[in-house]
Amino acid sequence: MKFLSMLLVTGALGTFCADETPSKLHFPEPPRTSNHLFYIQRSNNTNTVMYEANVGSDKKLDHESPMNVYWIRYAERGQREDLSTLQWRLAYGYKHHSTPSANTYEISLNALKKRQIWVTYQENKPVAMTHINGRKVLLQKVFVQLANNAFIPKVKYVELFGVENDNRTKAYERIDI
Repeated sequence: MKFLSMLLVTGALGTFCADETPSKLHFPEPPRTSNHLFYIQRSNNTNTVMYEANVGSDKKLDHESPMNVYWIRYAERGQREDLSTLQWRLAYGYKHHSTPSANTYEISLNALKKRQIWVTYQENKPVAMTHINGRKVLLQKVFVQLANNAFIPKVKYVELFGVENDNRTKAYERIDI
């Protein structure tokens, strides 16, 4: 899967052994802002890619760029950093288009084009929705488990975490690669 190899090329090499499972490592939960949508973490280090809604003063999503994407570099000083051009193009960036629903955008992550995400408003706050196990849910986070594999590790699996919109039941899907 393109997503997997691009995560490796675009900053996936890091400080932890990739064969360690998430339960063996401490992954910080990023702060929740009013525009927080979801985040991506990888097993090799705690650096986190953040996705936030880009909302104007009129409470509408920005037509040109409905999401802000950036790093929180926990494995360094915890600083916020922009994505490099390579990271944007190959992995963490996205393409979008508006939908017939007002103030809703269909998002396709550059490295995971087959899994659509919809950014919209619910209960006066921005949310990201996707399908997990065939159900449309609120996306919370994505976790990528890497296998230790010489210079370029391979992705073993990707996990999607979310909650069902109506009853807040947890939703989970593991995609083995």
